[in-house]
Amino acid sequence: MRPSAPIPTATDPLPDFAHPDFRRDPYPTYRAMRERTPVLRGERGAFRFSILTRHADVVAVLRDPRMSVDRPFQPRPPGDGDAVDPATLHPLARALRALSRIMLFRDPPDHTRLRGLVNKAFTPRMVESLRPRVAARVDELLAARLAAGELDVVRDLAEPLPILVIAELLGLPLSDCADLKRWSDPLAAMLDGSIAMQHLAPAVQAAGEVIEYLRGHLEAKRRDPQATSRVPLEDVELCGARFEKGREVGLLIGAANRDPDVFAEPDRFDLGRRDNRHVSFGFGIHFCLGAGLARLEGQLAIGSLVARAPRLRLAVADGDLAWRPGWLLRGLTALPVAV
Repeated sequence: MRPSAPIPTATDPLPDFAHPDFRRDPYPTYRAMRERTPVLRGERGAFRFSILTRHADVVAVLRDPRMSVDRPFQPRPPGDGDAVDPATLHPLARALRALSRIMLFRDPPDHTRLRGLVNKAFTPRMVESLRPRVAARVDELLAARLAAGELDVVRDLAEPLPILVIAELLGLPLSDCADLKRWSDPLAAMLDGSIAMQHLAPAVQAAGEVIEYLRGHLEAKRRDPQATSRVPLEDVELCGARFEKGREVGLLIGAANRDPDVFAEPDRFDLGRRDNRHVSFGFGIHFCLGAGLARLEGQLAIGSLVARAPRLRLAVADGDLAWRPGWLLRGLTALPVAV
């Protein structure tokens, strides 16, 4: 058995989020944090923060209008040996400004206005109308790989499916999906906080390219129409604790989703779990706009895969599976299976 990630203690309460074993299985660490330090306060240089792990506390912060998402977007501060290429500074400023203006990082009234513009594309009726098209995309992605007798669930299904569906929704050429994937990887790493300053250049370049790409398509449409944390806006008394204005409050969704006060046998994989009040899609006004579409994609992708490959099994040992370097957007880098 592999060793587990270091467990926080009273003298060293902050977990090592970069530890390989934490990336592989963070839940023992989350359990210890819920039980010992459910409201954990820490500092990294001048950066002061709090971290919450209990389900009730996470939901309370997500629904409280005093807890803001609207703040300057900051990459991880440099550590030992980090160096910033001066040539990236101006594009970096442009990229961060663009990221700070998206709906995910805006409070009302801007958030309300932006969400209202796109709500109609994600109503239950609209999402359900996409079922035949999503099912067709799933079949296309699975057909060739299943015929070959092997499949990487991440590379061949989980990653391309959402990009194909969103491209169709936005009216983008499906031939551009490879570029969309190439741009999304470094941007996701930037949002995850898993890259140091000296490695920002690919994310900065991707941000600039995707902005120009979408701007060009918006101009064409005009000519021819056709994923947490919060910052208190004031001193806040919440969850039995006091949070200072401006001091970031991190919410560990993975820990909240395994809180035994809310979920019976929280560490058991239960496809039939009832009263499943998970917060993977957020809560309150920032509840994920695409949650219904994500559920539809998962239902069709997993259902079709299991139906077409009933003898599906891992093609590598469990211990050989590799996880992405970040922990906010935790996931496997690959999931090879035999069919």
